[in-house]
Amino acid sequence: MRLKIFVLLSIAALLCTPAMAGTRIDDPAKFVASIYATTVDKKPEPEDIYTPRLAALFALDRKEAGGEVGRMDFDFWSNAQDSQLSDVKVRAVPLENANREVVIATFRNLGKKQEIHFYFEKTTEGWKLDDARSLAGESWTLSLILKYGWDGKP
Repeated sequence: MRLKIFVLLSIAALLCTPAMAGTRIDDPAKFVASIYATTVDKKPEPEDIYTPRLAALFALDRKEAGGEVGRMDFDFWSNAQDSQLSDVKVRAVPLENANREVVIATFRNLGKKQEIHFYFEKTTEGWKLDDARSLAGESWTLSLILKYGWDGKP
């Protein structure tokens, strides 16, 4: 009987632990700004920030890469393999659908102008990143690279 109570209390404690909740994004623009301020070129971003669709595409890329570098061979936050960011500006774009938000980040990376649009969807766990697209510098859409690779490249 004591063992059952101990097991039940242990499970309840684990479920109530804030660390188990993962990354919660309440404001996509503030989240993107924090990534640029604290993460890009310093440490990897959290992996629990993606919608199930985008998370599945990252998993597919890892699986098909078989332990090698996959189709995603750069940091999509900086649009490069190496980064030295400056002039970072982040803004949210109002949309008709309150459950979606676009955040635009503009910056210079190694002196080159960059513009990346981040597409967020509201879920029961908060906002999740569903896609990203570069419009300045090297143009790409994250979900297409993860699934199909670069246009014209095998």
